[in-house]
Amino acid sequence: MKIKDIELGELTVMCNDLLFKTLVELGQNNKDENWFVVMSNSLANDLKEDFGNSLTFTDVVMAFRQGVRADEAKFVVNVQTYYLWLKKHRDLIWENNNKEPDRIDKRLKYRSRKGTGLLDIKKVIGDGRNS
Repeated sequence: MKIKDIELGELTVMCNDLLFKTLVELGQNNKDENWFVVMSNSLANDLKEDFGNSLTFTDVVMAFRQGVRADEAKFVVNVQTYYLWLKKHRDLIWENNNKEPDRIDKRLKYRSRKGTGLLDIKKVIGDGRNS
């Protein structure tokens, strides 16, 4: 589901959970409740305004995951840091958008439909040549 399709209040709660998880992964669990409120609202609004049409929340989660684990990881979570992570991940998605499935960057394997149970309509009804 695209970010634009998520109601702002629900998105803010999802952002709060993501920020908490990110801080735990970075070993920074010393933030107070006010920090979470401000940052969750900021992240939710940035997602709606700047990434609403281009990313899903799963994409956002993966951007944070890869950002935390990057070689050049910034160990401070702030607007500049998460914005870099989001833009880098969005660019990765765009760069791989028209590639063959076996050529897509392995960091995007979560976006694959392989193994999801979705069927190609030609496999179900045939291509019409055998009639």
